[in-house]
Amino acid sequence: MVSDIRYQRLKPVNSEIKGSLRVKYRLAKGLTITSLLAIVLMAGYSLIRPAFTTQEGSCQLPNEILIEKPTDGSYAPPSPHSSLLHAVSFSSSEEYQNYCQQYDADQGGYSQEWKYNENGECGNWQENYIKLHKKNMDALESYKKNEFPKVEMGKKPLFISYLCKEVPKNSNRGCGGLADRMGGMISTFFYALLTDRAYLLNWAEMNPLPLEDVWERPYIEWSHDPKEMELLFSDDENALLGYQKVDILNRKYKDLTATIFPDGGNTELKDLWNGTYVEVRSNRGFIVRTFQISQKYKKILNKMGLTKENTFKCITDFLFRPTIASRRFLNAYKNLFEMESILSIGIQIRTDDNALANPQYDQNGLEKWGHFLKCAGELASFKRKPHHKQVVFFLVTDSAHLRNEFVSLNHDKELARKYLDENLVQASSMVITGLPIEHIEPEQIAKYIEVEDPKEVNKARMQPGVNSAYMENWLLGLTQYRVISVQGYGKMASFYSGEDKTSISMPKSGGRSPIVCSAESSFTSFDWLSTQWSLG
Repeated sequence: MVSDIRYQRLKPVNSEIKGSLRVKYRLAKGLTITSLLAIVLMAGYSLIRPAFTTQEGSCQLPNEILIEKPTDGSYAPPSPHSSLLHAVSFSSSEEYQNYCQQYDADQGGYSQEWKYNENGECGNWQENYIKLHKKNMDALESYKKNEFPKVEMGKKPLFISYLCKEVPKNSNRGCGGLADRMGGMISTFFYALLTDRAYLLNWAEMNPLPLEDVWERPYIEWSHDPKEMELLFSDDENALLGYQKVDILNRKYKDLTATIFPDGGNTELKDLWNGTYVEVRSNRGFIVRTFQISQKYKKILNKMGLTKENTFKCITDFLFRPTIASRRFLNAYKNLFEMESILSIGIQIRTDDNALANPQYDQNGLEKWGHFLKCAGELASFKRKPHHKQVVFFLVTDSAHLRNEFVSLNHDKELARKYLDENLVQASSMVITGLPIEHIEPEQIAKYIEVEDPKEVNKARMQPGVNSAYMENWLLGLTQYRVISVQGYGKMASFYSGEDKTSISMPKSGGRSPIVCSAESSFTSFDWLSTQWSLG
């Protein structure tokens, strides 16, 4: 049954209601357009400004720390690896803000500050040595002009240089990698300091590049021309001159000890080499040995403020300062390692030269080298304090394949659980630099390994790798503790740390009886390290 109700025409809306609806419509339309414009503007802004990491506070870091290329033509590393900011994002709000405020894209990136001996931690010898060096170098300039003033023979200016020559193709007597060279360079200066000699330093232009392209010279001018010096001082008739060559390349422990300390603890170092200008070729260190053998020089050094622990680092930072862009890169990592809430554990894994010579065949991974990470995990659990909210594991290796797998643990927690306890899996970050991996003597490697894709040795080719080698080594030394391979590179990082018994030396193989890494007895001493690779 259909209802008999008629349809009625609706009455028109009165003008007051109609006006109200129109206003609301216009407001809604305006808000929609405004929102769309905001989205467009934000999208456009993101194209010209990087996105920022999320943490509450007034300062926000970009997703990539940019390193501005210096105008002076010096080396500029690439941006730090993304794993760095991943770790920074887990720091406390206060630490994050302190870290963030040191980054300024308009000023070229992260802070370029590079402090040295501000609190006397490296002693009191620097000013006196700088004066002596300058006095001797001023005399050298006079000699070059054929001007030889009258000087008491006991007070004549003395010089010593470290020389890394270009290696003939049929020779294997190169200076070695970074660890060998650093041991020789720092120990030669150490000798200069104790015998009042001006110190000079030179790497042959193609072996693999001039040192002046690697480091700045912050306190003394060590750059020189070896051929000019040899020609000038090869004059036995002039009492102010005299040239002597010293070669201690590849010396073994006992042989080196007999050479440097022929009279044991009674050795007078000034009598060791008597040339006015002594040119040294060396890839061996003898700093720790001096503290062990000579009570006389130990007292002299201690009076200077130098100890067995701090000498290597203090001399290194006195002689060499990273270029401005490298300082920015290093500080970005250094300031992470220094956060109070972070426990930093360095891991250095030296696989072999094959990974460097033919990286296309590199198959190194955690399956083979995981015992290093397991040891680092044990060490972290042993040394972690209540204020350590996060553990940062920092890897340095010669294998790109291993490095990539290591950093993947930041996201692959299941794989991480194979090597770390659950509490560390949830409270740790894996950090790498991402810098190029190279050996600084590729032509020496090619003499015993067939390199399928040899690369030309020139400045453009070698500069990134040489800088990477020392930058990663110094960063390794700036971590609080280290798990290192029993070879020279990790040892140099230990010496650079300035802290004895903070490194654990690991065998290549995990073995049936792995090292216990959760005891004080696990740490290797500087005394023991100074008997090993490149000595000490």
